[in-house]
Amino acid sequence: MRVAVMGAGALGSVFGGFLARAGYDVTLLGRPWHLQAVKQEGLSIEGIWGDYVVSGFSLALSAGELTGPFDLILVTVKSNDTRTMAMVAKNLLAPGGLVVSLQNGLGNGELLAEEIGRERCAAGRVIFGAEILSPGRVRVTVCADDVVIGPLGKGYSSARLEAIRECAAIINNAGIPCRYSDEVQVYLWAKALYNCALNPLGALLEVNYGALADHEGARYIMERIIDEAFAVARSRGVSLPWPDAQVYKKEFYEKMLPPTRNHRPSMLQDLERGRRTEIDALNGKIVDYGRKAGIATPVNETIRCLVKFRERMEIQHRK
Repeated sequence: MRVAVMGAGALGSVFGGFLARAGYDVTLLGRPWHLQAVKQEGLSIEGIWGDYVVSGFSLALSAGELTGPFDLILVTVKSNDTRTMAMVAKNLLAPGGLVVSLQNGLGNGELLAEEIGRERCAAGRVIFGAEILSPGRVRVTVCADDVVIGPLGKGYSSARLEAIRECAAIINNAGIPCRYSDEVQVYLWAKALYNCALNPLGALLEVNYGALADHEGARYIMERIIDEAFAVARSRGVSLPWPDAQVYKKEFYEKMLPPTRNHRPSMLQDLERGRRTEIDALNGKIVDYGRKAGIATPVNETIRCLVKFRERMEIQHRK
């Protein structure tokens, strides 16, 4: 089986590394500063799933260097690059192959499906943490739950569902805890709820998650974000694990947020580096879905506008 990882940052490197270690023919698409080190010294993986040095990859520094066909394409780029990667993957996927979005936010799988075809695409919820310590060296820091992979919705043929199940089994057997679910959208929405409430506000105020929880005004904003997101999810027929927003908020404050009190928002790190954020796939997607359903989402829209302003200012500052 030939596997391509489109976006060999921290997360993509972990997926690619474990699959290569399991004996699969893996191609990594990523940035030169990281992949040049992988080429010279191998990929060093350390952390909670063990310490390994993996070599033997094919490496691509641009999409034009990729040589298909690939039986499995894992898309791990930022959501802003999903459309571009979809057009690339479309021409590299083997007959019967599968493209899986393992990205943050909402709507990435649907973007892939628009270009590639729905039955050839799947989505995964990833909730383990990884970081690049130095070029060619990554660490798995934490794992809150298995990776969950499944179809984008109903209507897949039994053969395609079996292909998605096989993908989940391959990743799991390679050493990354992973399971299949028919309801992967529920997992994606649950993760997005958490990210929408915490990540952008923490980035705008330049604080960790605990500081948000400790301030009455920040809690008020987060709760309105959650209320709007729940209304939008309900309008789309998403059966979340919580009966309503109030039950979710209780679990949010009591169980979800405390272990991540000291977490520094990834969106803040993007702003500090002058990079585009993933706000459009988070709060922005809540706004877009809300408009289509006729549901007002003023707090999510305000957050998106503020992050967009900061994003533009930071990018211009570095020019």
